[in-house]
Amino acid sequence: MEKPRSYEDFIFMANLMFKTLGYDLFHTPRSRWRYLLVRGYFVLCTINNFYEASMVTRRIIEWKSLTGSPSKIMRQGLHFFYMLSAQLKFVTFMINRKRLLQLSNHLKELYPHKEQNQRKYEVNRYYLSRSTRYVLYVYYIVMVVMALEPLVQSCITYLIGFGKAEFTYKRIFPTRLTFDSKKPLGYVLAYVIDFTYSQFIVNVTLGTDLWMMCVSSQISMHLGYLANMLTSFRPSPETEQQDCYFLASIVKRHQLLIRLQKDVKYVFGLLLACNLFTTSCLLCCMAFYGVVEGFNWEGISYMTLFVSVAAQFYVVSSHGQMLIDWSTNLAKAAYESKWYEGSLRYKKDILILMAQAQRPLEISARGMFIISLDTFKILMTITYRFFAVIRQTVEK
Repeated sequence: MEKPRSYEDFIFMANLMFKTLGYDLFHTPRSRWRYLLVRGYFVLCTINNFYEASMVTRRIIEWKSLTGSPSKIMRQGLHFFYMLSAQLKFVTFMINRKRLLQLSNHLKELYPHKEQNQRKYEVNRYYLSRSTRYVLYVYYIVMVVMALEPLVQSCITYLIGFGKAEFTYKRIFPTRLTFDSKKPLGYVLAYVIDFTYSQFIVNVTLGTDLWMMCVSSQISMHLGYLANMLTSFRPSPETEQQDCYFLASIVKRHQLLIRLQKDVKYVFGLLLACNLFTTSCLLCCMAFYGVVEGFNWEGISYMTLFVSVAAQFYVVSSHGQMLIDWSTNLAKAAYESKWYEGSLRYKKDILILMAQAQRPLEISARGMFIISLDTFKILMTITYRFFAVIRQTVEK
């Protein structure tokens, strides 16, 4: 039998995304030199991120350099929206980091720490599924390959030519910088900036989504446990006081979960709104760019990225759907329990719980869209229609 997951297992991947950037949300104690090294890398990534983000924005403003080339427009648009998504997520994350830390600590206190209780809560059921982990691994691997591919391709081209071929100086991003990247030292500096910028964007994008999935799955786990308790409980008129006390504890825990869910909406509402908008734009740009490029290495890379980004948003949507399903399942569990065997007071009290649980707990993108599988379907439909219109316009 598989060993139950601890709370640290649930937050491991989300925390790792930011720790590899040099930022530790939990401020883990470490030696001074390690702290300075890690903090220095975080400052380096942040500075390079904002520097290259400003260059990408400047290129978009200089529209004349992009006109006449649909492929160039879509590729630059792809970089811009991906950059914009990461910047908004990072700023929002840093603003709400203390509230997220409090939310995480509260969920840690509620988490069952004894193995016997963990099995009662069925904690492994709410951990990232194997398919979800594979999606995340593939997404990250695709990003790493795309980050290293220009350097590897430039080196291979040069080595195959045995010194006769010129070094192509290919970079991760085509963004013009404020120095010449076609010289050896300039190329090394540009690639370091590109790589740290790429790592920053990928880790922030993935890390914020993982945090949302982690906290929402924790709330779903507690809702599932409450539903199981209600289903297995057998009231009796002879034990009216104990039965009503039991029901009161269920209601109090449910009210606590509602408050935690509101914190989740507050912390991740703007993040999800940005995610929804930029994901739609990204999918459109990647699909069009992949079709324009055709069957070559770059076209295949962007189509692979298209599938990875779509799968990532599907995973986020599925966790939002899971929260909706488990919250409404509590009302269903109350109805299917042995409530009719209880006292009149118990029957009246359980009606209050059923009425309260009928309204699903949901995570919304600032009230605009509810994160669910229906939203994912709408997003993919809009993306396809927008892609079809742009393709027809360009072909004319």
